[in-house]
Amino acid sequence: MLKPSFSAALLTLGLALTVPAAAQNSYFFPAAPASTFDPNIPTPEQFLGYAIGTHYTRTDQIVAYLRELDRVSDKVSLRTIGTTFEERPQVVATITAPQNQQNLAGLQQARRALVDPKQPAPDYRKLPVVVSLNFGVHGNESSSSEAALLLAYYLTASTSPETRQWLEQSVITIDPLENPDGRDRASHWFDQNKSWPNPTDPLDREHTEAWPGGRTNHFYTDLNRDWLALTQPESRARMAFFHEWYPNVMIDFHEMGTNGTYYFEPSKPFSTENDLIPRATYEVLNVHLAKYFAKALDNLGSLYWTKEQFDNLSPIYGSTYPDFQGGVGITFEVGSSRGLAQEGSNGVVTFPFTIRNHVATGLATVRGAVEEKELYLKHQREFFASALTDARKFPTKAYVFGNAQDETLTNKFLSLLLQHKIEVHELGKTVTLDKQPFEKGKAYVVPTAQPQYRIVNSLFEELTAFHDSVFYDVTGWSQAHAYGLQVAKQKNTSLVQGAPVQAVKTLNGTVRGGQSAYAYLLPWSDYNAPRTLTALQRAGLTAKISFKPFSAGTAESATDFGYGTLVIPVAAQKLPADSVFQIVSRLSRQNQVTFTSVGTGFSAKGIDLGSNNVRTAPETKAAILVGQGTNASEVGEAWFVASQQLGVPLSRIEVGNFGRAPLGRYSSLVLVGGTYASLDKAAVARLRQWVQDGGTLITLKNASEWAIKQGIVKEKLLIPANGGWADTTAAGAKGKAALARRADFVQQEQEGTRAIAGSIYSADIDISNPIGFGLTSRRLYVFRNGTTFLKPSRNPYATVAQYTAKPLVSGYVSQANLQQISSSAAVVVSKVGAGRVVLFADDPNFRHYWHGTSRLFANALLLGPLLNLPDGLAAISAEEEQE
Repeated sequence: MLKPSFSAALLTLGLALTVPAAAQNSYFFPAAPASTFDPNIPTPEQFLGYAIGTHYTRTDQIVAYLRELDRVSDKVSLRTIGTTFEERPQVVATITAPQNQQNLAGLQQARRALVDPKQPAPDYRKLPVVVSLNFGVHGNESSSSEAALLLAYYLTASTSPETRQWLEQSVITIDPLENPDGRDRASHWFDQNKSWPNPTDPLDREHTEAWPGGRTNHFYTDLNRDWLALTQPESRARMAFFHEWYPNVMIDFHEMGTNGTYYFEPSKPFSTENDLIPRATYEVLNVHLAKYFAKALDNLGSLYWTKEQFDNLSPIYGSTYPDFQGGVGITFEVGSSRGLAQEGSNGVVTFPFTIRNHVATGLATVRGAVEEKELYLKHQREFFASALTDARKFPTKAYVFGNAQDETLTNKFLSLLLQHKIEVHELGKTVTLDKQPFEKGKAYVVPTAQPQYRIVNSLFEELTAFHDSVFYDVTGWSQAHAYGLQVAKQKNTSLVQGAPVQAVKTLNGTVRGGQSAYAYLLPWSDYNAPRTLTALQRAGLTAKISFKPFSAGTAESATDFGYGTLVIPVAAQKLPADSVFQIVSRLSRQNQVTFTSVGTGFSAKGIDLGSNNVRTAPETKAAILVGQGTNASEVGEAWFVASQQLGVPLSRIEVGNFGRAPLGRYSSLVLVGGTYASLDKAAVARLRQWVQDGGTLITLKNASEWAIKQGIVKEKLLIPANGGWADTTAAGAKGKAALARRADFVQQEQEGTRAIAGSIYSADIDISNPIGFGLTSRRLYVFRNGTTFLKPSRNPYATVAQYTAKPLVSGYVSQANLQQISSSAAVVVSKVGAGRVVLFADDPNFRHYWHGTSRLFANALLLGPLLNLPDGLAAISAEEEQE
């Protein structure tokens, strides 16, 4: 990016505000003569009524313009592929030559030969290259969606021979709004806060979005990290569309800080690249396209950089997932104006300038893909063929997964695999593998020898060896571990039998045994049991929770029920027995769960239903502190679990309003990671008193540290021992030496070697503790990306989950941090007066897909008030008490 003078930059912005459409075209398309544009195609400026770059365009206006192009041109077809939580449409514009538009389904079918090694090689000359241009996955990186309008206009209106060739030889898909909800949150902010003349001061309100900002979607999810997990409707719709075309080149348009210039790939060699991907992707295809990007930006005089940052490591990104599908995924990052104009180290960055850079590289992408068409088509064909070759070399030949006690979660994981077009077979016989039972009809087999081998590997395998120790994001992304399902690796394919599964089986919820005059039972191990509890309570029924296991029925035909089993006693309800049955039956169908009706409270073994260990579940009334200082992603994750998984209305209280919040109305209060410095001593005392009076405080990550340091709970932290983090009081001379160490400035990148780079660990979970209810195995996989280290509680009953002695399962962690994690506490419950504090060292709801640990959070919300922790301190010595 050239460094314009302050006055020159403002002049450029001023021109953008006043010049006619023809001048706008000359600014954004400087190499295209005005005579080459079809006057029958309206420019974005003509349609919207303002010049691009002078205003932030709302999502409805963006959709309306593309709909207009569809109406006036036979080169464009607009399709709605989904709907967001806020009911905004997700649209994709497909732009290609008219003859291609009339045969899109046929072209898709012909391109199947690229991704199916069983089919004969196609005639590459007859196949179009598919270019996917995706904009605005981070809603406040706003120049991208404006660029989408201009690119759609150019490709539709340009009559040049080059553009005609592009459309004949390619199919171009434009997703202008990957994150419609976030886009509108950001565009409203910027438009509401612009001025005349507009301040360029970085501290002006326009440039400092209020919490949570427009980066994320409705539930504050970073959609750019949801391509593998597919937790959000936007991601699922986008994935379905992706697999219709399998793009050869796919670009994700982003923004970075104002002081940046422009980034495009190639990425940092080896260190941020995945060994599953053929080297040609990085060393040939990326490099070929980079020449086109460089030339386009050189022509504008714009500065740029490559090879220094940003991961190409994991298929969680929209710019990396295509690499795992035989295409080339690329990130574009432009230095952002975050408003109409903002001062930066390179001068004043204007909104039109950032848009123009994206337009230039967008056109360069199409040019490079068409000119190198055969290279990209052949690569995709060879990619899927080589997947079979690589799979044959891999020791694991199949994965078996499933949990007969939780068919809901098993189905959920199966659905994820099918969305990724993975071949899955139903297990044909009941077997025990690695001491784990897998039941016929309730477990599945995934062979590794299939075209999607690389995604299969990413979903199931651990990864602990890396080329570097400095990472942009997470290094552990295995979904199999995140779901917490039983998985067994097989060295042969003997269990791969029958035809592949085509769809997820519908679970027909029912009431086994029909209507009862006594009670209905539901195992808590089913993923949907917690949401069924809250639905029962909303329907006016009283529900109880079993704190000990038992067997119901006769000694000859007893059914075992584990910790947390829901008990719905009929006689205890205010409604008649017929109404109770109707509610239970309806909710069983809605939530796809199976109740068991029993006619007696006398158990074949274990506790009886009238035991004091069967306790009434209180209605959950929960709140969470949100706003400035809190981690928006973690707020969104907790909100998502409560809303979408549990059906619990979670009150979101601004931190600034805590002082006037009626705490007495809440049974549980959640504090996610962040800083709570704005809560003064009076607020802390008020919170402490609420807990002592019987409240349940749930803290995540460094909020757990805060609660300990504020004396709300009497637990201990482990002191990090990374260089200058060491506790010099305890470490003496060694600590002083650590603080005094020196290093060359260039070695600052080595700080990554002391990181916890989003990795996966094993822990032992007490499944008899209400926080662990529903889990059927003591082995728990935990994700962590923070440095909160909890010391196991002095109370032997209070450490609910503890990391194992050798906890690392997948991902990168420094040796120093690994030592800290080893045998430390993952979850601690501490008694405080009549209440309790549930401290999580990590984020149990990470990115919505850590279902194995989100259960713990759900239990804390729903069952926390029932958790009366035994004292267990009688044997503690006076010396230990003074620690």
